[in-house]
Amino acid sequence: MKAITDLHAHLLPGFDDGAKSVDISLEMARQAAGSGVGRMVCTPHCSTADPRLAERASQIRRAVAQMNERLTRREIPLTLFPGMELLCGENLPAVLGHKEALTLAGSRYLLIEFPFSVRLSDIEWAAEQVRLAGLTPALAHPERYTAVQRDPYCLGDWFDSEYILQLDQDSILGNFGRHAARTAHWALDHGFAHAVSSDAHSIHTRAPDFQPVEELLSRRYSSAYAGLLLRRNPGRIVENRPVVAAG
Repeated sequence: MKAITDLHAHLLPGFDDGAKSVDISLEMARQAAGSGVGRMVCTPHCSTADPRLAERASQIRRAVAQMNERLTRREIPLTLFPGMELLCGENLPAVLGHKEALTLAGSRYLLIEFPFSVRLSDIEWAAEQVRLAGLTPALAHPERYTAVQRDPYCLGDWFDSEYILQLDQDSILGNFGRHAARTAHWALDHGFAHAVSSDAHSIHTRAPDFQPVEELLSRRYSSAYAGLLLRRNPGRIVENRPVVAAG
């Protein structure tokens, strides 16, 4: 069976609120590989407000290369790619114009996030700025935003507008509360999702273990749908290919 591709994980040590050490990063990598992950995009939290964003992007690239060397030496069958989870603010157009943001694995897909209290109009403005820059917006965990939880029908509009909708596995599993779970399953029920990612931060809570979510998706929906969300579409994104819709 084709390996899982994880598009959103905080595995790099010391960059944010994810892995705090190299040892934890390696254990997270073992967990991921043990649950069927073959490729993972490392997406540290970044912000358009950071005046040193370009420098941070270079640091991410170097850290990914170093971690891949460690994984090879320890024979952990996981390949890492650089990326970032970009918190969008008003200076997003300037950041995009200067090409300071790291896309997912060097593809045309840019993972973007917002404060959880964000307005829908702000998400749509940022997504359009990304498109104007010649990239494709990938919305990190839209099911966790309060405005989306109040009006999940916006997910259908965004899906039709070809925004990439990436759900967090912990939302689907109910670990982020009933509102996130309800919104995530509403999106899944209507086919308004492209990928499910770990958004992993540690080896305990929010861990990169995909077995529970793959079992739930296969049982509640189908193994084909689980494969689309965990393998096929995430793999196509890393390979810079168009995604496909559930059919």
